[in-house]
Amino acid sequence: MSSLKAFLIAITLVAASFSSHAQTATTQFQVRIVITESCLIQSVTASDIDFASHARSTGIPVDAQGTLQVNCTLGTPYAIGLNSGANASSPTAAGDNRRMADANNRYVAYGLYRDAGRQDFWGDVLGSNTLAGTGTATDQLIPVFGRVPSTDAAAGSYVDTVIATVTY
Repeated sequence: MSSLKAFLIAITLVAASFSSHAQTATTQFQVRIVITESCLIQSVTASDIDFASHARSTGIPVDAQGTLQVNCTLGTPYAIGLNSGANASSPTAAGDNRRMADANNRYVAYGLYRDAGRQDFWGDVLGSNTLAGTGTATDQLIPVFGRVPSTDAAAGSYVDTVIATVTY
């Protein structure tokens, strides 16, 4: 037992001599991240504005609604604009010149609006007829309200393609 005691004492002395001679050095470093403003915009499932099938009639408006989805970094201001579509009657009009076309290049006029009352045309000129918002870092659903003012057109299948742009 005394040899075990002597062995333990020897190990303790060796360990103590190492710890009394131990040196330390320090340094510092930084941890960084750069967060840039970003926005994504997309149509969510079944967001096309589908006015469905209607009999030909004059002066009876047809309403429908679609949805855009925007996701911008927290606090990022943005504006969403919609162009006049592929068949616009005038590329410079304020959003009231949209038209759908059929295979025979016949047209049906329609409007896209920022409000459910269909008073504020939606265009692509920043500041006057776009929709402004602030990013929440989550998906925000943005309704797009559509109206065909009259179905007084030749029978056919009409379509247009509109490009939505988010500026941030």
